[in-house]
Amino acid sequence: MNLYKLIFFLSLFFSFVSSNSNIVSKFEFREDDSLSRVAPKLLPNSHINIFLPSIPYSYIAKSTNSGLIRSYDNDQGWVYDLAKSHKRVDDYTYIFTLRENLKFQNGEPFTIDDAIYNLEFFRKNPFLYTNIDKIDFEIIKLDEYRLKFVLKEKYEMFLTDLARVYFYTKEYIQKYNPVGKETGTANKAAGAFGMGPYILKEGFAIGDKQTEKLELIANPYYWNKQFPKINSITVYTQLNINEAIEDITKKEGKLDLMPIPFNKKLEVLLSDYSKLIISKSTDNFVIFFNLINGNNKLQDKRVRQALNQALNQENLLKFVYKNEGKISAFTTSINYKIVEKIAKKYPISDTNFTPKELANLLNGLTLEVFTQDRFMFLFKGIEFQLKKYAVKFHYTITNSEKDIYKQLLTTNSNKNTQKWDLLIWGDDDWYYQNPWTVFFIYEANSVWSTIKEDKIMQKYIEKFFITKIGTQEYEEVVKNILFRAKQEAYTLRVPSLNKVFAVNKEVIFKPYKGGIIPLWEIELTKDHWSLRGNKKYDEYLKKAVKPKRAENETN
Repeated sequence: MNLYKLIFFLSLFFSFVSSNSNIVSKFEFREDDSLSRVAPKLLPNSHINIFLPSIPYSYIAKSTNSGLIRSYDNDQGWVYDLAKSHKRVDDYTYIFTLRENLKFQNGEPFTIDDAIYNLEFFRKNPFLYTNIDKIDFEIIKLDEYRLKFVLKEKYEMFLTDLARVYFYTKEYIQKYNPVGKETGTANKAAGAFGMGPYILKEGFAIGDKQTEKLELIANPYYWNKQFPKINSITVYTQLNINEAIEDITKKEGKLDLMPIPFNKKLEVLLSDYSKLIISKSTDNFVIFFNLINGNNKLQDKRVRQALNQALNQENLLKFVYKNEGKISAFTTSINYKIVEKIAKKYPISDTNFTPKELANLLNGLTLEVFTQDRFMFLFKGIEFQLKKYAVKFHYTITNSEKDIYKQLLTTNSNKNTQKWDLLIWGDDDWYYQNPWTVFFIYEANSVWSTIKEDKIMQKYIEKFFITKIGTQEYEEVVKNILFRAKQEAYTLRVPSLNKVFAVNKEVIFKPYKGGIIPLWEIELTKDHWSLRGNKKYDEYLKKAVKPKRAENETN
């Protein structure tokens, strides 16, 4: 089979063949046998280079920091970290028991008093992307290993928030004052200040500001001696997307892991050095409408509804997503179990303009688009469909998420310096198994919101904070938020996405469903470029690895 035929058939494969199809076996792929060649952990030269174009500050914080509990890929969304157990006494009271013999990354002992010092600092300086900044609580030392939280009012997102409260040395807190913001503050400076599996050796990343490169090294004092498994990691936060694809597919040692646009799957599959890892995801592509100071025509709800109706979701999924996703009735990912349940249970009505009405509403509409380069494949697909209605896009393109934040987080206060009507954000599920990841963009007066005040929506959000997950009341309030956002067409809706990674063939990596890349769990084979020295990469190993869907749901 010549290369052109191979490319043709592989294109058909990715468009029409499911992950379990027997058709795959007709191609000359090799099995991914990397697990049979695992190298010992923490070899001195073990090293990988990765590219994190979306929320790098969050991914890195989860790898370099620890709290009482840690976000995880299970139904509750967390596991114990520095705590070994807890008890919820009532709606307001939690008791946590710490592990013994804990140490900071600098080797100094960590005690219950350090935990309380950190928690008191957080109580006075909370982050600003939930309602925890408005909820007061007491922190009480019970003994040398147990502490108690007593909330002053009901708040059902406390444990979810607690997974993002990290512990630092007093030196770090006093010197760098990591006061809570709308984005992360966990990595303001390099140093052995935290307790996570990796130490930030060089660089910083706090959302609206970051260095282009960060260096991580293994923490020898991490409490769980199974992790980490690689000695050092270089993280890039802003690269030209096409150059990055070239690096990971054609230049061994340049990049080992990165999320890719869906239209780049074939390049990865045909690479000598990289393989595809694809999995289900609760991440989101959020395309904001600027209802603060954008195109005045967008103030008309019918125009926003018309733009959504004009998009053929099936064709977006097939031709733009290359079938790497799932159609959702909402901007919030259909892969959240509660969202999927609501979509199946309740009738969903869409606006239904006639072709003539669509043409009248959209004809001649010109929109300013602000996007990272990695999302141009999606906007080009959207633009192609909207050309039917004479909608035009003017693009401003960046390779850095911090540029997106600079405009997005200043629009609500009318201080953005870049004119935009549509802005896309790679809203990876940083809040983990909780649709607040998307709902927070509808909150009144939030810097994340680019809509006018909606008193009905605000009432729903206030109830969301105090409603216990798993109850009928929770289902009702989630439904109300989803339906209100859809009715008002606050965003341009696109299908929910799968995670699609290009990964070095000698890297062993299992994605999580939400917004965590567990760097501490990644392993290498003995044939990885960082470990094999001057030995050439075996020709057999360059053969295309059979694409396989990763199972990433753990109960």
